[in-house]
Amino acid sequence: MAHPTQSGAPQVHTEDLIRVVQEAGDLILSMQARGLQAVETKSSSIDLVTEADVAAENHIRQSLQERYPGIDLWGEESNQLPESEYYWIVDPIDGTINFANGLAYFGVNLAFNHREQTLIGITLELPSRTIFVARAGEGALRRDPDGQERTLRVNQVNNLNAALVNTGFPYHRAEHEDNNLAEFSYFTARTQGVRVMGSAALDLINVAQGALAGYWEGWLNAWDAAPGALIVREAGGQVTDYRGQPWQVTSDTLVASNGQPALHQALIDGIHTARQQLRSSLLRNVD
Repeated sequence: MAHPTQSGAPQVHTEDLIRVVQEAGDLILSMQARGLQAVETKSSSIDLVTEADVAAENHIRQSLQERYPGIDLWGEESNQLPESEYYWIVDPIDGTINFANGLAYFGVNLAFNHREQTLIGITLELPSRTIFVARAGEGALRRDPDGQERTLRVNQVNNLNAALVNTGFPYHRAEHEDNNLAEFSYFTARTQGVRVMGSAALDLINVAQGALAGYWEGWLNAWDAAPGALIVREAGGQVTDYRGQPWQVTSDTLVASNGQPALHQALIDGIHTARQQLRSSLLRNVD
């Protein structure tokens, strides 16, 4: 797992990146165990940031800079757009509300990108410390804390009513009707079930490892989804925007599925059907 990712790319070693993510995970869990001293808000009262988010992003930034100088980092907490051709995308804690409340469903995201193409994606599931990793064109795998590895594969569910799916809600959900409630209601009545667990990073992982047949959400950022989108694709799934176009780091909507054409189209069609009842839209180029 140590080799250049493509011709002309920096010599990035996947095991280096895994170690950096694991170190960040250890830092996050140790800070949680000691008790969080500072929990603040960002865009709204339910958009949280803790001192662990900031410390973990700073650790990842410093560690990657020491190993690979000259590669910019686009992180959730700093949110500085990269200027370098190759760059890192980092979410130090995806699922901060879960983390702050002691709910065991959060993780660390790290992607290595060339422009809009994700070359390496890593998600560390916490608190289990399970690693999920994919390299473009080389498949995806799960590495358990004991070192055992297995290849990730999506499931084969091919119709909506047999599909267990997942979603999430935007921070503005109390302020505007375009808040995913219409879509949630639509799929609740037409699927095996809809889960809302609070971490886009891990929701995508669960599509990749076959626990979920699909996942949709709007208003995601690159750091929420870049690693998981690559992992789903490398596990045999499909990731698009709400229009059915391939998801990119600039997309603000996402539909991930096991890649079964009928199921993926049913997710997209259902989203559009549900959204017809909205009086106004906050999403770009969707309705």
